[in-house]
This record gives sequence, C-alpha cells and structure tokens, in this order.
Amino acid sequence: MTNCVREIEGDLFAAPKDHSMAHCVAADLKMGAGIAVRFKQLYGKVEELRAQNIGVGGVAVLADDGSQRFIYYLITKKTYNLKPTYDDLSRSLEAMKTHMASNGVQKLAIPRIGCGIDGLEWGKVKEILNKVFGADGSFEIVVYNFVPK
Repeated sequence: MTNCVREIEGDLFAAPKDHSMAHCVAADLKMGAGIAVRFKQLYGKVEELRAQNIGVGGVAVLADDGSQRFIYYLITKKTYNLKPTYDDLSRSLEAMKTHMASNGVQKLAIPRIGCGIDGLEWGKVKEILNKVFGADGSFEIVVYNFVPK
C-alpha cells in the first residue's frame, strides 16, 4: 500500500483547479457550520445535491462550472447534529473513489475530513484514506491544513 496522502499548510480553496475537492456533510445537507459553510457559499446548488438523494455512506457530486473538476460531498451521517463513524466515512470514500476512477479524477484536495466539528481522529482518518486510495497508486490526495495568518 502506498502512502498517497500529502499534507500541506494553506487554504483549501486556493487549491489548483486540476484538483477536485471533497468534504463531509450530513444527509440533510444543512451545511450550517465549519468548512461546509464555505462550500455552500462558493458552490451552492444545494437543491441539485438534494435531488441526488444520497444516503449515509454515499457521495453527492457537483461538477465545478468551467473546470474539469468535481466537488464531492461525502455523506457521513444522517443529520447535521450527529457524529459520523469511521465505517460510514470509509463507505463514502469508496463511493467517491469509484466516481473519481470512472471520471478520470486523480487529484483531490481536502481538509482534514471528519476531524473538525465531527470529531474523528486525524490519524485514523489518514489511515483510511491511504487504505482506500493507496492500493493502486494512481491517486494523489492533498490535505490542506489551514493555518490562519
């Protein structure tokens, strides 16, 4: 298994346009706190996401207008006030990997998914990312650790 996760300091939203992006949300798609708020402000289309009707362990997808990238919404819990499990996160990541593979997406920019408000441990999440994406070595995952100036 190769280590495909690379951590850097910086602003996720300044990631190169050839990197698709992902973050965790609840199936209710409230996106009222944390980094999800910024995704909602920048990409909107909440109704389009709702129409995909994705359950926990799945992934909702938006195409980023005017670029070749996708914005992934990992559905890791039923409602915004719950906490995700590592198992549900793994299932969502597998679903995203399937979409990435079938759409030629190899580069992904993410925050420390599930580790902010959701309270998952970064060490375990990083392990899961390497397990899901490291097997065939064709994916590059860049984790943006935001350090406010």
